[in-house]
Amino acid sequence: MTIASTLIERTPLFGRMFAVDKSTGLEEINAWPALMIMASFIWLAVAGLLGLVMPATQIFNLDSDLFYTTLTLHGAALAFPFTFQLMIGVGLHRAGGCVGKPITGWLPAVTFCALNLGAALLTVAVLLGFKVSLIVMFPLPLVGAKMGIWSMSTVVLGFTGIYLVLATMILFYPILILRMLFTGTKRADLVLSPRSLNDPGMLGMTLAALTLLIAGLPLVAVGTTLLAALYGAIPMSLAAWAAEPVVFQYAFFIFAHNLMEAMALMVISAMYATLPLYLADGTRKLFSDRIANAALWILLLTSLTSFLHHFITLFPNQPAALAYWGNLMSWGTGIGAALSIFTVLATVWQHGLRPEPGIIAVLAGFMLYILDGASAVVTSNVAWAFQLHGTMWQSGHTMTVLVAMSMMWLGVLYHHYPVITGRRLDPTMGMWSVRLFGIGAVGAALSMLAGGAAGMPRRFADWNQEGWMLYGHLILVFGLILGASLAVYALAMLRSRAIGEASPGGPQPVPA
Repeated sequence: MTIASTLIERTPLFGRMFAVDKSTGLEEINAWPALMIMASFIWLAVAGLLGLVMPATQIFNLDSDLFYTTLTLHGAALAFPFTFQLMIGVGLHRAGGCVGKPITGWLPAVTFCALNLGAALLTVAVLLGFKVSLIVMFPLPLVGAKMGIWSMSTVVLGFTGIYLVLATMILFYPILILRMLFTGTKRADLVLSPRSLNDPGMLGMTLAALTLLIAGLPLVAVGTTLLAALYGAIPMSLAAWAAEPVVFQYAFFIFAHNLMEAMALMVISAMYATLPLYLADGTRKLFSDRIANAALWILLLTSLTSFLHHFITLFPNQPAALAYWGNLMSWGTGIGAALSIFTVLATVWQHGLRPEPGIIAVLAGFMLYILDGASAVVTSNVAWAFQLHGTMWQSGHTMTVLVAMSMMWLGVLYHHYPVITGRRLDPTMGMWSVRLFGIGAVGAALSMLAGGAAGMPRRFADWNQEGWMLYGHLILVFGLILGASLAVYALAMLRSRAIGEASPGGPQPVPA
């Protein structure tokens, strides 16, 4: 029994959901992914509760400090230890089954520990007063310490947590994926569905890992220098170059924006891999692998410099030509999205679809992702950015992309769950979860976007001004529906039954 399997079994409640099936001989590709997925659900529960507290602080006129605390914690928990960790777990399991390589050794352990320890340290720092947004505007954390809003030790603690999370996303996970894909010996007993790098499902995973690694290296250099200075390992004067706002912000946005693009590449590749397994005529083939691969390459090339559209409203500002270039590249990503939409629709039109909950969740999440892309293209426009960048429109965009990707990964997890656990989810409960999730996600997204269009500022603790509380009530209602959908999903896992008992016809298709 692996350490990961043991940790799962010793975890109350959540351990029951993700107990690894050891009878198939696949524990080496099941255990660490299962532990990561289980941890992501724990963080999801935390993020969900905090998400409900935010509008409650506004409705009941509670202390504004509580609002900013929960806002920071909610955003951080939803983005990194939940969404990103869910992607890591499901993605690793998919990769292991495709290339027949075990997910064992020190690197999966370091990936798991660094991400969750980093998130925990950041949580403690926020509870101690360190309140920053997902967009870490340097040197504001140091300014907060100088003004006595939070202590310098809290800054060090918070930056340590952020650094560990970034190290996971930029170094540990990409290296783990690339090592699995290009090194080691394939084991026939671990191959569930062999795929080559020419397959869209594998190409997207490879491009995503390379994007994280390459786009993140400048931030690693800046972050390592700053952290070394904060700990006193080097004089602060030697870190002055990294503390320059122009250096920090460009390094940060090169990675942060491409993090979202890399996650999009990964989740679209997972959709390309999963959709053929649910075609009605059993062909197990996309309409065109070439069009699908072209869409991935276009998304990669156009997204790399689209981050430039952010800087028209931020200090340090930049020549308008660069902002317009970022706007152009943001529109260019729509070409890749259009080709992806065509590939999906043409595949379903040509072969039909078995409407099971997992694939329906994937496709619904993809539709939500397209909606989010449309909202992103609006704010990439220089003129609109001045009007919307500091409003709830931008919060709605950020939330929607995370929720859309989460919905798609939850759908892919629905497909992988029987192989990981040896149990099958109830399809009726699965469909109810998908319906509720779709209603809650679309409703919350449109409510935030509408609030932003009406001028409702983001990170603002007084929604009563100008009648913005209406949008707060809508966000709360749709947030409760989202929470209900996730509760149904969790209940389905708790009530899951052994494959032979739950499905007389045998197990579901193996992951690919």
